[in-house]
Amino acid sequence: MLDSLRQAAFLVRDLHEGQTLYQRILGLNPVFREDLPEYSLASVVMPAGHGTFIELLQPTSEDSAAARYLSRRGEAPYLLVFETSRYDELLRHLRSQGVRVTSESTSESYRSAFLHPGDTNGAFLEIVEVAARDNPWPPAGPDWQSAPTPEGLTQLRQTAILVSDLDQAIERWSAMFGIAPTRRFQISFTDLEIAVLPLNDRRTFIELAQPTSPDTPSARFLQRYGEGIYLTIFQIEDSLATDAHLQGQDIRFTTSRRTENYVNLGFNSIWLHPASMKGAFIQLSQVLAEENPWPPAGDGWYS
Repeated sequence: MLDSLRQAAFLVRDLHEGQTLYQRILGLNPVFREDLPEYSLASVVMPAGHGTFIELLQPTSEDSAAARYLSRRGEAPYLLVFETSRYDELLRHLRSQGVRVTSESTSESYRSAFLHPGDTNGAFLEIVEVAARDNPWPPAGPDWQSAPTPEGLTQLRQTAILVSDLDQAIERWSAMFGIAPTRRFQISFTDLEIAVLPLNDRRTFIELAQPTSPDTPSARFLQRYGEGIYLTIFQIEDSLATDAHLQGQDIRFTTSRRTENYVNLGFNSIWLHPASMKGAFIQLSQVLAEENPWPPAGDGWYS
């Protein structure tokens, strides 16, 4: 009942500073800015390719929920936005599953509902159904369709949610949204067990990941912050060209030339350290396998 992952929102202290960083590192350009007084937030939205978007959010009031989160957690991933074409049916189903809908809003162009992160493994989710015929994604404003595509960046493909019990998380997400994992596997060099769940568009994915060792960055993250959004994955056109671009930037990243363990799996990746990206852990992956449009989801899922 989830058609696609459309948007990932990151909470920042300074909107202009965050926008400048994402332009410099990923080539993302803003297409829509707005104030959200009902949430005490200022927002900027940037296209990431193929109708997917990154949103940066800055609290405008010290006593808002977002400001309290920022004070407690620091700059970090904050919200995942999904599209559905079965809004009423999905919300009825979610409520029957005990999922708390914290608020709903309706406009001429779309309606949306927010789901409590306590019921979705620590991930704050928004569900959107679009009504506008002339704009396939109104949350990005009226002009995004004429904006240039980010150079070298294909789209937002996948987001990883760190969980304490992978079996329970798979069961929970399958029950909530009717999605199932294509593959479940362990990545030895990151000490993670992973399940990847395609959404209905078969272009975007949810990853559920559980640490398999207590002394790893992911395990320490889970212990410190609890379950929640951990990693945002973009598809890129050329990992070596991206690597060369990043060499001249003042950020921490792993070079694509050192990820041979992924090359053998059909894709090549670069990881950007969250300390360099305002708390967002980012993976940039180039697809190398001609027959598989997204190898991180495993083999055979596309057929």
